[in-house]
Amino acid sequence: MNASRNWKTIAGWVLHGLVGGSMLLAGSAKVLGLFPPEQVEKLGLSVPIQVIGAGELVSAILLLVPRTASLGVLLTSGFWGGAICLHVSKGEPFVLQSVFLLLTWVGAYLRVPGTFASFAVSSLRERPITDATKSLVA
Repeated sequence: MNASRNWKTIAGWVLHGLVGGSMLLAGSAKVLGLFPPEQVEKLGLSVPIQVIGAGELVSAILLLVPRTASLGVLLTSGFWGGAICLHVSKGEPFVLQSVFLLLTWVGAYLRVPGTFASFAVSSLRERPITDATKSLVA
């Protein structure tokens, strides 16, 4: 394996470890009822905080498991996007949530480059012509 690629993968794991670890800690606190009730009341959430904590735990686990990392990036991004929206709607600072969202995507770029495969621009010259497309062209 290329040494440069190895460092990128390690850096991606470190970033996802930070994001996933913080989500596991916060999600566990929410599920176990350790989240301060006055904070829940202040946020004005209609859903029990345990449901949000469970979603946070699932997202973090999917992010950290190599086979499900792409789905984990998607769900974790949705989680952080929701957290940003909630804080914006309450007029609270949302810098921390934005940093975690950024770390999620930078970690995905470094650790799971296939996540961004759909963004690659390929020309027709680079694509092999299959038998099915040959009959359409002819």
